[in-house]
Amino acid sequence: MRRSRLGRRPPASCARDGVERQEPCAALRSGRSAFGRLPYTAQHTAWRCATSVPSIHTDGPCVSTGYVELHAHSNYSFLDGASDVEELVTAAVERGMDALALTDTNGLYGAVRFWNAAKDAGIRPIYGAEIQTLDFGHLVLIARDRIGWRSLCRTISAAQLAGEKTKPRATLALIAENAEGLFALTGCAYGAVPRAMRGGDVDAARDALSRLAGIFGERCYVELSDHLDPDDPALCDALAQLASEQGLGAVVTNNVHYARPEGRRLHDVLRCIEGGLTLDEAGNRLKPNGEYWLKDETILRERLGRHPEALANARAIADACTLDLETIGPGGGRALGSMVGQDRLPGFPVPRGHTAFSYLYALCQDGAREKYGLMTPGVATGLAHELSVIDRCGLAEFFLINWDIVRFCKERRIPAQGRGSAADSIVAYVLDITKVDPIEHELLFERFLTEDSRTMPDIDLDIASNDREEVIQYVYKKYGERYAAMVCNVVTYRARSASREIAKALGFRDETVDRMAKSIDQYNVDPRSRPSAAQHPAYKHPNREAEHGWEHARPVGDALQELADTMDEKERTRFPLFRELTLAIADFPRHLSIHNGGMLITAQPLVDTVPIERATMPDRNVVQLDKRDIEDLGLVKMDLLGLRTLSLIKDAVADIEARHGERLELGTIALDDEAVYDLICEVDTVGLFQVESRAQASALPRVRPRCFKDIVVQVAIIRPGPLQGNMVNPYINRRQGREAVTYAHPLLEPALKETLGVILFQEQILRVAMAVAGFSPSAADKLRRAMSRARSSADMEKLRAPFVDGASANGVAADVANEIFRQIAAFAEFGFCKSHAAAFALTAYHTAHLKLYYPSEFYVALLNNQPMGFYSPAVIAGDAKRHGVAILPVDVARSNEKAIVEECSHAGDALHPVDSSNTIARRRTCRVHDVRLGFESVKGLGEAEAQGIVAERARSGPFTSFDQFARRVGLKEEALRNLALLGAFDAFGEARRELLWRARDAHRTSPAFTRPVLALPTSDAPALPALSEQERVALDYRITGIPTGPQIMRFYRADLDRRGVLSAAALAGGSHGAVVRIAGAIVVKQHPETAKGHVFLSLEDETGMANVIIRPATYRQYKRVLDANAAVVVTGTLQTLDGVISVLAARLDGLALFVKIAAREWQ
Repeated sequence: MRRSRLGRRPPASCARDGVERQEPCAALRSGRSAFGRLPYTAQHTAWRCATSVPSIHTDGPCVSTGYVELHAHSNYSFLDGASDVEELVTAAVERGMDALALTDTNGLYGAVRFWNAAKDAGIRPIYGAEIQTLDFGHLVLIARDRIGWRSLCRTISAAQLAGEKTKPRATLALIAENAEGLFALTGCAYGAVPRAMRGGDVDAARDALSRLAGIFGERCYVELSDHLDPDDPALCDALAQLASEQGLGAVVTNNVHYARPEGRRLHDVLRCIEGGLTLDEAGNRLKPNGEYWLKDETILRERLGRHPEALANARAIADACTLDLETIGPGGGRALGSMVGQDRLPGFPVPRGHTAFSYLYALCQDGAREKYGLMTPGVATGLAHELSVIDRCGLAEFFLINWDIVRFCKERRIPAQGRGSAADSIVAYVLDITKVDPIEHELLFERFLTEDSRTMPDIDLDIASNDREEVIQYVYKKYGERYAAMVCNVVTYRARSASREIAKALGFRDETVDRMAKSIDQYNVDPRSRPSAAQHPAYKHPNREAEHGWEHARPVGDALQELADTMDEKERTRFPLFRELTLAIADFPRHLSIHNGGMLITAQPLVDTVPIERATMPDRNVVQLDKRDIEDLGLVKMDLLGLRTLSLIKDAVADIEARHGERLELGTIALDDEAVYDLICEVDTVGLFQVESRAQASALPRVRPRCFKDIVVQVAIIRPGPLQGNMVNPYINRRQGREAVTYAHPLLEPALKETLGVILFQEQILRVAMAVAGFSPSAADKLRRAMSRARSSADMEKLRAPFVDGASANGVAADVANEIFRQIAAFAEFGFCKSHAAAFALTAYHTAHLKLYYPSEFYVALLNNQPMGFYSPAVIAGDAKRHGVAILPVDVARSNEKAIVEECSHAGDALHPVDSSNTIARRRTCRVHDVRLGFESVKGLGEAEAQGIVAERARSGPFTSFDQFARRVGLKEEALRNLALLGAFDAFGEARRELLWRARDAHRTSPAFTRPVLALPTSDAPALPALSEQERVALDYRITGIPTGPQIMRFYRADLDRRGVLSAAALAGGSHGAVVRIAGAIVVKQHPETAKGHVFLSLEDETGMANVIIRPATYRQYKRVLDANAAVVVTGTLQTLDGVISVLAARLDGLALFVKIAAREWQ
């Protein structure tokens, strides 16, 4: 008997040729040709009959070979895999496998997630890919070791970069260039060898196999798969014979595309989505039956037991694959302090005579003198400690690269600042990477970095979004595209997009598809509700909870169920399947996009470590791994994040300097300005960074921050974590004196004093562990990390014992120590990083300063950097008017490309004096100017057209008439019409309707019009009425989205007054508990995950904004009203608690507006 290719002798007692074969579901094995298909209705029935396989007997006893599946696709084979990697791993455990290979199509997108899932489940992951070649069909490559991983990354990258996005161009010659360390399997039915054999061309099959063997030698294997196709037994026998003739091995695989038999339903639908087809149209695009699930050895032996070596080779190949992804990156889960001398980054150029560390040391000394002046012992000690840790972790180059990026930004006057845990570092502060002094704010370096850290430190650099691309290009040019690329972001299905595509695939009518998609709340589907997410007792993935039912996505279920009555018979029949698949596809990857700032930089060429492919953005490559994957591998990632607020600050500061000759250095302004805190406390926060949301507006009057540390807390506390962890109310109650500030032990007071005894910051957990249990800073951070990951009482108990023992040594009673441990364990998962909050709080303060003292420049910059923040440009315009800043329409004589500040004749008082919220606007002593909208705000005018208008005016002088403007600029007719309707030509004394009449003729005389036309005489415009004020407002909303006249609700006020409907400003005079009616345009709609189904509305009228709270039952009752109307009348109960005013809705009625307004929706 010939040995298996890798030396394992197959069992002698296994069944051989001539075995009696009983076939499950005869319709699947017979009655059609190899390439035929059942009608879809028959297939639907086959889904059911293929899910159970009867017992099959062989001629003799079979000894297990420990079969391992070597050809399996996850949902990272985009739209071709119907199970995620966790489900595949779970199924492998259920089937008794101790290893599993993942071979997704043309990529390694899911490899790291697969690695983590396999480690948690206790099985060994094997990594590969199915490569789709141009000249050799499909081919499976499996990495044997680290060299094989490199070959796989090089091959995938070369193929991806040779083609267009999503269309790689692999060839056998390309694969031959990087074959070392790889096993090659001949692939599925689309492989060159099986395809030729199935077609009856044995010579072509022989030739194809010979070519492949010429590249891989004994590492080349012929795949045998029996999916109950009538031709499969003969095909497998012929392929095995061919392998034997050439001295090669065969191997059994099942070409898995889903974990369990029922996954076939979702797989068929995914294939339809990929092809833009319905199930009835899909034909051969679908697999011929439901046999492509992860089977155990028993089933495969029943079908292919006559080829025992092929079964044994699956085990042998698996045993030969020794790759562990921990060896890929320089980190790979090891402590940073153990990796001194390992290359993580391309060499950073330093001055002659310096090493990377000595240069970093010198820069820190210079920076410390600049930041602190005379260096105090505390600064010197802290800086020396941090530098020693950085040196032992070999991270000097990491800090130098970040310093260099910030240096480049400063030279170009691009605002840039670090945030996140990096703000805990004195080194980062003195290098000017971060802007918050960690000593002054009592931050803790160990939250950022310790020698025991097993992941690279994280420095998030916020960069003015308009300039981020310039910074990215600088990094590309400095380190080269061979060593730097953007990290990917995996775009996944949400409820609405999933329902639309699945409904189309199931053949639902277009009108039904539209109704279903519009009725589904975009955010209210819980991916944990997947029907296929059942967990095997042997394996429970720590990131997965137990299986949940449809009730956890109730808004989706309710919305869909209500539509069932409007469906035709075919749709109603498939509706249960539609509902099941909509949940099953939740959170499935759809495609890759570029991460909003993650950039990978490596010491070795990228393609030796990770696969890359083309990005959708021209001349940009993206890594096939996302941010978490990069961190798990221990690779070095730079986060260059675009922050529009920094662009706002840059533009406002530049405008202030240009207009007033004053160079405002926000980094040097005092952080104790009482007027700034007054503005924040009065919730005058539209446009302010991090403190403008509805939730912040509800908390600020109760907290009333009066110093910078208060803003730090405010930024941190209105977050999902603190809200879920029940931290908010205790803190507010203690701040208001309603609840006593207490500590479980006096040792807690230094750590918790600033948050009134409430654990809010992650750094506080470290300080508590250090103070109470005597932990070192490094041990304390390890405790925090472990607590956030612990999933069971047993895990938590392992952490409790050393804490209680340490506390006991410090004289803390056991019951007190246990209570303290319970408190920090409860908050570990929800706490916020204080340094992150401090960095954000600084930016919030800067925006408040600008709004208070330079309102015109602030609003101009805010409008020019949309979209950003919580509110739409229309709401921002309304807020500006309430602060005495008029919004002026586009004018061809005065406007620039973007909005500008313009001198005004009025005093700057609030333009809506009935609004009681304008106390700050009325007492302001600074001079207020108006805002003139720019050409880019006009629908039909892009950046190029706007620049062309301004350039022509500068080149040839002012425009003198509408006709002259049309001739000189050459705009399209739509743009001319829109400018006329907005009043951009009002200065010429011509009526807007008349210009609208003449726009077509004027367009024909412009350089932009090149088509020949009949020489028809022009006609004068008839006498037309002027546009009414209401019509002008409607046109503002339609063409720019920014009203320059009255707020839209003013036109309804007389009728609303007659109906007893209050204005937003009038609510302040109401009594708590009173039944009131208010009305307004819906400007914000929120569905917070932390609100237990409550929905929150922000309504705007001509006097200001009002908050509305809608309970879940009320929302379900009136959801259609909200979906169908841009404005509503709300009847409800007035709530006025602690200065916070809101209405608890009991009834909502639609209010038809004369113009369409879109609300911003937030989760």
